[in-house]
Amino acid sequence: MKLLLPLALALCLAVGACGQREHNMAPPASANAASEDADFAMRLVLIEGHLQAGRELIEAGQPQNSLPHFGHPVRELYSDMIPIIVHRNGQQFDRDLIALEGLAARENNSETFRTAFDAALAKVHAARDLIPAEKWASDEFVLALVADTANVASQEYRNALVGGRIDSLIEYHDARAFIFRLSDILAAHQGTDPRLAQASALVAELRAFVEPLNPPNPPRASDVQFEEKAAALRALVGATSAQ
Repeated sequence: MKLLLPLALALCLAVGACGQREHNMAPPASANAASEDADFAMRLVLIEGHLQAGRELIEAGQPQNSLPHFGHPVRELYSDMIPIIVHRNGQQFDRDLIALEGLAARENNSETFRTAFDAALAKVHAARDLIPAEKWASDEFVLALVADTANVASQEYRNALVGGRIDSLIEYHDARAFIFRLSDILAAHQGTDPRLAQASALVAELRAFVEPLNPPNPPRASDVQFEEKAAALRALVGATSAQ
């Protein structure tokens, strides 16, 4: 993953040595609660997507392709989550992800790996409880989360392509996993806003672009086509709901 979004540009520098970080930071003084919730939720979705990609690739007999998806969550996403987890009395899970990457490299799809994977994913899912339940139940919050995550997926898809052809499977699998995760989130969300149906339709179109784990080359969609769908999702946020 070469980039995520402007608010994440400093992550790699901040994470230098994961095993040496202290988990005693205070949350940023200027943090706004609403934007903090939105950012934290998106990072969780991206981590879940990475883990989903890694698991699917390792089960498909592609262990080398799977490894970046276990390492990237800590190196690119986790550092800004630490003070939030501390402030909200949550359980850190960075060391679980680091250990999982090592197990994937050494043991591939072994029983030990699968057990560790399930335990790590359970901790990631538990971190969702650090965001108020009413936020997860909010149609507007979910729509914004979908739009933000689709924007990241669009960036990854663009990075995957060179001259209209897939040059980086890592970025392709990033985009694919993030869109698959959004599909799951929308399917599970019990909302009433008509925009949710529009969002689901757009995500379904994006999912069709990246459905193959082993994509054709050239791929099913250009980066422009992908970005158009992501932009349409963004346009739904804040739009008037037509009941």
